[in-house]
Amino acid sequence: MVTVLGMHRSGTSLITRGLMSLGIYLGDDFVEVQPDNPTGYWEDRHLQDFNERVLTALGLKWESVAFLKDSRWEEPEIEAIRMEAIEYIRANFLAHPLWGFKDPRTLRLLPFWSPVFQRLGLEDAYVMVIRNPLSVAQSLIARQSDVFDAAMAHGLWLVHTVTYFSRIAQKPFIVIDYDLFMDDPRGQLERIGRALEIPQADARLGDIEDFVANFIDPELRHSQFGRLDRDFVPHLSILVQKAYLCLRRLATDRIGPDRSQYWSEWQQIEAATWRFFENE
Repeated sequence: MVTVLGMHRSGTSLITRGLMSLGIYLGDDFVEVQPDNPTGYWEDRHLQDFNERVLTALGLKWESVAFLKDSRWEEPEIEAIRMEAIEYIRANFLAHPLWGFKDPRTLRLLPFWSPVFQRLGLEDAYVMVIRNPLSVAQSLIARQSDVFDAAMAHGLWLVHTVTYFSRIAQKPFIVIDYDLFMDDPRGQLERIGRALEIPQADARLGDIEDFVANFIDPELRHSQFGRLDRDFVPHLSILVQKAYLCLRRLATDRIGPDRSQYWSEWQQIEAATWRFFENE
């Protein structure tokens, strides 16, 4: 089972559609296409609804910038939704040998989903999608200028990216940078297939070519930043820069087989992020 993680407006939809070309079943009841995502979200509407219900039960909206105490994940209302999710997955996905799903809220809500995967006995693997936070912020502000400014966009990026990422450290996972994917979709899909040991991924070249020809549209990439020195927000932007650059080392395979030093560095970033939000 492959779960796609990543912040809103980071290209998770396109990359999730690319996973279909590797033979990953994503369901057949997707969230409807919207003008701001004309090629589709490729999100199972029921799995998305579970995430929305969990956020509501926690008193949050998708754009809320808040970290949560661990005790909240064991509340009775959360556990009831968790049981529904288990039954839905059992009924609709387990018959497929290779399946997955995507929703940008999932990493933020990983303490909800991890027990679901464990109780179902799944071998869970992850595709973590990242994009330059300046591009993410620009996209959020362009879409909802009455809600977002740079500070809020950067804060939301941290909440959806740093929170709980270390919990997949011992799982099979790969980090994909959206801009690198747009530059070389074939190579990045092949990289996913190798990293997650997806059966017969190398035999699906025709499906990959069809995806590249019919779904990759460079015109849909409205911004691309090569540096992280704009939209500076004191204290917050430094954390965002460190987290993104740290993740990009994984996305460019600049980490050796011994990742202990990497995760030590990441834990420092995570701790600093928690402290920042506790002080706000």
